[in-house]
Formats: sequence, structure tokens, C-alpha cells
Amino acid sequence: MGTPGVLMRLSNNASSSKLTIPGIEAVYTLNANDGSTPSYNSLYFLNDIAPIVNSRSAYDADNKNPSASEVSWIICSFINGRDTAGLSQEPQMRVNVLPNPPAIGSILVINGSTPRADKEDDYHAWYDQEHGGKLTKVPGWNAARRYALAAVYGDVEVANFYGFNFYDEENGLGGPEWKAGVTDWTLRIRSNAAKPNIRRVWKVESV
Repeated sequence: MGTPGVLMRLSNNASSSKLTIPGIEAVYTLNANDGSTPSYNSLYFLNDIAPIVNSRSAYDADNKNPSASEVSWIICSFINGRDTAGLSQEPQMRVNVLPNPPAIGSILVINGSTPRADKEDDYHAWYDQEHGGKLTKVPGWNAARRYALAAVYGDVEVANFYGFNFYDEENGLGGPEWKAGVTDWTLRIRSNAAKPNIRRVWKVESV
């Protein structure tokens, strides 16, 4: 059985061609919505990340494309996800690809976290027992996925764990429900981080 996960292909140039790598289940093309760089993210959902974790040959071929700026790959393994709202809902452990693709123009917030090694269990408990459920209460929330870093190719800052949360274009990010997600447990998690979070906001351009 393979290891499901995602590949984030990051670049400052838009890519018009799809990678020829095995196990592609879905591809979402994303543009930066936060003014940060890299500006483009091609998000590949894969049924098995092992071939590209074990060999960087596909990355090397991609990065040699003379028409492209420098490309970075971040490869992550699937942890769990949420497709229904509710504080009492347990995250589901099986479905990597979203059952319903996000709408064009909708928003994906990717938050990368690196807890100290001795605080990882507390981090996972916080996300699964409290934080993930609270985010589902933000107006416009649609789905969430959690991932663990498996490999990185290229010059890009990474985190050990990533939370993906998909929202409608019109949403409650920054509003009262979103602010309610900052609890005492959240503050403890922040204080136990090995380095600051990496937060990116993306707009869905194609699926």
C-alpha cells in the first residue's frame, strides 16, 4: 500500500504543463493571495509519494526547464482531514483527495508548524482535539487536510507539519469565529514552537 500525500510545486512563474509523475489523483493550480513569494503553487494530490521521495530525478528534470524560474518541491504525507464541520467530529484518516474540488476563486490557507520535538504529541492533540474543529466554525470553511513533511527539493523554507484549510472566496477569516480559535492551548503551542509558523494564503485558479 502506498503513502498518500501531496506535492507543492512552488515557483514565481506560472506553469502551463502538468508534471509526468506517477499516482496523480488531482491537481489544483493556486496563485498567491497574500503578496508573498513564491507566487504560484501547483498542488498535486498523489496516491503514493514514495517514488518522488526516493528519487529526485523528476524534480531535477522539472527544474531544468529553461522557460521556468527556479522551482521548489515540498512533498508531504497525509495525516488526516475533515470534510464536515463540528467540534465533536473526529478527523477522518482515509481520504486524501477532497470529495468535492474547491471552487475557482476560493481560498486555501496553508499553515506550516514546527513544534519542538518533545512537544509534537501535544501539537497533534491540540490540532485534532481543538484547533481543527474550531476552524470548521469559521464562515465559509469547506474542508481541511493535515500533512507531515516527507522531502523538500530546492531553496524554500519548510515546516515539519502543515494544515490546509479550504474556504469560500467570501469567508470569515479574521472575524470573531476565527479569533475564537486562539485559546490558552493555542498560545501554549505557539510558545513550544521550534520556529515561527509559515502561513500562506492561496487563491484557487483551476482544478
